[in-house]
Amino acid sequence: GKLAVDAWIENKDAEVDFPNKVILDKTFTDNLQLKCVYDKLTKDNNPLFRNTVGAFIDDPKFNLTFRVGECESTDDQCTDSNNPYNIVITFEDVSTSPVEMAQAILHEAIHAEMARYIEQYQSGVDVNDRPRIFQLYQYYKGYYEKKDINHLYMIEKYLDPLTSALREFDNYNNPIEYYKSFAWDGLRAMDPNDVLSLPINSTYAGYRAIVIQNSTVCN
Repeated sequence: GKLAVDAWIENKDAEVDFPNKVILDKTFTDNLQLKCVYDKLTKDNNPLFRNTVGAFIDDPKFNLTFRVGECESTDDQCTDSNNPYNIVITFEDVSTSPVEMAQAILHEAIHAEMARYIEQYQSGVDVNDRPRIFQLYQYYKGYYEKKDINHLYMIEKYLDPLTSALREFDNYNNPIEYYKSFAWDGLRAMDPNDVLSLPINSTYAGYRAIVIQNSTVCN
């Protein structure tokens, strides 16, 4: 897309992933583990990856950039859409495991795609106001797709696909339930009606440790 080309001209050190209309900043590509994780997600071509990162293929007006840097309100990762047509995902904590990095990429890509979707119907919404984005996403998805908005919570829409995507990323190394605690990361704050009522108990915490210890992807 034109925005991807323009951004590449302005920053010759950036890598433009033209098949996915995504700009990978040099700070991102220089982190070999993070870039390895991104490449593995791209290679898997999982439906969740296609429907979030890949959504920018079909809408050349919008551009998505991945970078490493500092976030103002978190020490983990953040999505900035002050310019909603050039959404920037920043990763601050790059000391995590590859599976956790994959979760972070997909989780933030979900928010980027929600912001892109909302901008088509209502401009000027702060993507960092996630409860508001969440509310509008429910409304517009329900209105334009004729679905019951009570069943369009982000948790219901993305929790299982995210769990499956992480298992695929890890080459199906463990049963599906081993990846649920990763998928839950960052979603509880988006669950005002307590759709996600199951606790992250010690069993799932134990699964998480096993996944991190035994994964051989991008290590």
